[in-house]
Amino acid sequence: MSNDSPLILVIEDTEVIYELLLYKLKKSGYRVEHRANGKEGLEAVKELKPDLVLLDVMLPSMNGFEVLRNIKEDTETKDIKVIMLTSKNREEDIMKGHKLGAERYIEKPFKPNILMLRIEEVLGS
Repeated sequence: MSNDSPLILVIEDTEVIYELLLYKLKKSGYRVEHRANGKEGLEAVKELKPDLVLLDVMLPSMNGFEVLRNIKEDTETKDIKVIMLTSKNREEDIMKGHKLGAERYIEKPFKPNILMLRIEEVLGS
């Protein structure tokens, strides 16, 4: 895997979901970083400037909507692509995610191959 492969930051606190994402993403040639809570995730977005963030909503220390709002309000990170990946599937949650600037809103449980397709669409691969 080369250093010019897209970098995906996974902000997810459930280890088994992260392990599945790590496997699928690495197998597809992506570089992967992981943070398990919202505050560390937001810090990593600012530091690493990933190509894409896979963002859960229900996170310790800062929820995913707050993280997304912070990403999109910061001039240095506002163009970073974000896919929400969450079990928060009420219509108002989905609307909120899109209004805050998420490129996609994918509900858990998700189909890994469909998620990979959405990632490719968002990254323009």
